[in-house]
Amino acid sequence: MTLANWLVKLTYVSLTSQFAKVNEMVKSAVQESSDAFQEAFLDRLSVRLARPTPDWPTVRCWTTASLKKLFSEVCKELAEKQIYSDSSHESLIQWLHRIGFEQDIVAEGETFHVVDLGATTKSDLDPFEFLMAVRPHGVICYFSAIAFHSLTSQPVGHHHVAELQVSKVQDRSDPEPRIAPQQPHLRATSPPRLGTQLFRFGGIPFFVTKRVTRLVPGVQLRDYGPRTQIRITTLEQTLLDALYKPFHAGGPDVVFEAWQEATNAGLQDEERMADHLTQMRFPATARRVGAMLEILGYSPGVELRRALDDAQATLDPNGPFSRISLLPGIEYRSLNENWLVWIP
Repeated sequence: MTLANWLVKLTYVSLTSQFAKVNEMVKSAVQESSDAFQEAFLDRLSVRLARPTPDWPTVRCWTTASLKKLFSEVCKELAEKQIYSDSSHESLIQWLHRIGFEQDIVAEGETFHVVDLGATTKSDLDPFEFLMAVRPHGVICYFSAIAFHSLTSQPVGHHHVAELQVSKVQDRSDPEPRIAPQQPHLRATSPPRLGTQLFRFGGIPFFVTKRVTRLVPGVQLRDYGPRTQIRITTLEQTLLDALYKPFHAGGPDVVFEAWQEATNAGLQDEERMADHLTQMRFPATARRVGAMLEILGYSPGVELRRALDDAQATLDPNGPFSRISLLPGIEYRSLNENWLVWIP
């Protein structure tokens, strides 16, 4: 080998060695940067997942879209501290899954993610967490609320979350359309559409429906574990809703069972129900309450009695909507003359 060739080879070996060192340094720097981001990401994420907020009532159960939105907020906070990463939101979800902090639950039409940092993820979610995850500002109602308040022994066949919206105040004369002609009634009409299906899980459909805020004054926020809160109708509002939308509430059998269960326990808060009726300004529902209580042989107290009397005072026996069914969409034979409500 000539001296020139030897020098060329020596130079090549030297450069290769230098390139290898530089490459290792780059890899090390990238790894350190990645480690720093992951550590900061987990630290900040743990703060966001510590307790529920008005925007995120459940910080344990997330949809894919809401979890990615949360990741965007966390990454933006880290970027303000000059901590960056090229990792996609999907790769971050996969990384959390690999280290045991995330477990996905696949429903028909939606994927949920259980995120528990520093704990073993469990998939023992129930419908209420699903509903709050998919509609964080929604209100759990109808059949779901009946089950939550332990007003039925029947399995829940569908779940509901409502999106409340403001609407103009309607006339007090009785704003609902006529159910049927003024004659003996039978159970004959078909169930109405229950809302827009969000997803199905375990064969059970989950619906969202739009509701007028004025007609749902009874909404409460309940703690549901350390990292979940649920926004749900009160027991009294749930009973009123069952008279207004019986099929949404599970059907006539569920409605009667719920009211029987509630009155057997003495109606937990009659004043609250009276207040709901006053705020709703919907006489038809008050008339149905009066008729239902008479069927069950329940005598209301002073406050509830006053609210019912107020509704009865507006009743025009000759009005176009003077006779209504106890349960809209259900036809009955007998007429309760006090309330002009068709009953079983």
